[in-house]
Amino acid sequence: MKRNISDTSDGVSRRSVLTIGAVAGVGTVAGCLGGTDEGEGDAEQEASNGDHPGDVGSDVSEETRALAAEMVESIDDDLSVREWQLHSMFVPEYTDSRGVEGDVRILGDAYADIVDRGFDYRAMPTALDENMYTDFMVFLEPEWATAYLNGDWSKEVYYAEIEASHH
Repeated sequence: MKRNISDTSDGVSRRSVLTIGAVAGVGTVAGCLGGTDEGEGDAEQEASNGDHPGDVGSDVSEETRALAAEMVESIDDDLSVREWQLHSMFVPEYTDSRGVEGDVRILGDAYADIVDRGFDYRAMPTALDENMYTDFMVFLEPEWATAYLNGDWSKEVYYAEIEASHH
């Protein structure tokens, strides 16, 4: 199994840390640049996403937005999605974690399904604890799902790669 050259000894790569910082920065800026009408677009966004408020970048296609919303709906019964965002990365936050190993099976299968239909964004599903603080997160890479879908990786290898990204 090939590994990213930039992996550090504790399993968190420099790229991962930079990506997390970029996502946080984009989310902060997006919140500051919202329209002047309070709630502008909120009702429309919530209506299109059911009970799961989604914060989606304006450069994201409708097809990609719909695929992300489908994954949210797919994992919600098992993991209770609280909210999600899709800018440079897809970040669903959920509250009913079954632990890393249990969550990986649910997340990996749902992610592979949307990648198979054209979703090409990296994902960082984030488990929240009972106080709504981050408990842990994993990464899902389109390349991993594609390797699994093409038969280059077994389901066990695919799940192990996701588990190894845990931080």
